[in-house]
Amino acid sequence: MKHYLILVIILFFLNSSFGQKKIEVPESGIVLSFIKRLPENLDKFKLKNLQTSTDSLNIRIWQTHKIFTLSYNDSISSNYRIHTTSEKPIISTSHFSYNISRNILNSLLDNRILELQYEKYRGIDGSHVFFEISTKDKYKVISFWSPRAKRSDDCKSVVRILNMLNKSINSKELVDTFLNSLEPGGYRWGMTSIQIDRFLSTDSIKTGFYLKSEERIKTELNITEKTNHWVYPLIMINNMPAKVADLNQYIEDDIVSFEILQPDNPIVSIYGIMGSNGVVNLKTK
Repeated sequence: MKHYLILVIILFFLNSSFGQKKIEVPESGIVLSFIKRLPENLDKFKLKNLQTSTDSLNIRIWQTHKIFTLSYNDSISSNYRIHTTSEKPIISTSHFSYNISRNILNSLLDNRILELQYEKYRGIDGSHVFFEISTKDKYKVISFWSPRAKRSDDCKSVVRILNMLNKSINSKELVDTFLNSLEPGGYRWGMTSIQIDRFLSTDSIKTGFYLKSEERIKTELNITEKTNHWVYPLIMINNMPAKVADLNQYIEDDIVSFEILQPDNPIVSIYGIMGSNGVVNLKTK
C-alpha cells in the first residue's frame, strides 16, 4: 500500500510537470527508488531528462557504472558514460558515429526493446539493469535483475541487447581505457572498490633503489607496458599499504628487507583481495 501511494504521488508529479506524455512506471520498490534518484543522477552525470524530451525516440540503459543513451529525431546519435560509483564520480563520455548509432538502434528494435515489460524477478544478490524508453507521447521505465536468458523471453532479449551493445561499442576497451586513465589511488567501483597504481613515468627522477625495485617487480610479476594499472601488486611498506611511487622515497641504505610474493604464495591470503595480484613487502630502518 505504501509503495502504491508513493507511485501515485510520483505519477501525479511527473504528469503535472512534464505535460501530456503518458508515464508508465511499475509498482516496484526498485523502480520507484530509481525514479526518486533520477533527477540527482541526471544532474550528476550531465544527462538530458527523457521525460521532457520531444525526440521521436530516446533509449537509455543504466548499468552499475555504465550509462548508454541513444537519441533519434532528425538524426541518430548515441553516447556511453563510464563512471566511478563514488559520491562525486569521475566520468568519461564516448560519442559514437551516425553509422554505429544507426546499427545499434536497428538491433535494439530487432530485439523488441519497445515491447519489453518489467520483470518482477529478484534474487538475493546481483545488480539491476534499468531501461528508460521515451517517445513523443510516452515514457516508461523497466528493470531486470541480473538478466538470465532462461528466465523469460524478455530476459533473453535483454541479454542479446547487452551483448550486442558491448560488442558494437567495444565496451571492454572503453572501460579499460577509463580505468587506466585514473590517477593512482582507491576508487569505488560497483559495490566494491578498485586500487589503481602504476610505475613512475620515464621522465621522473628515480633513486637507485626504486630502479632496482621496479625492474624486479616487472620481471617477477610479469608486468609490462600493457598491464592494466588496477592489477598491480599490493605495496606494503613497514606493514602499511602504500603506492609504487612511495618506493622512490628510499635509497639502498634505508632498506632492511625487500621481498616480492607471487599471487599463489599462501602468505598472500592474509592480505585478502588486495593481495590477489601479488604483494611487495618493504621494511626500512
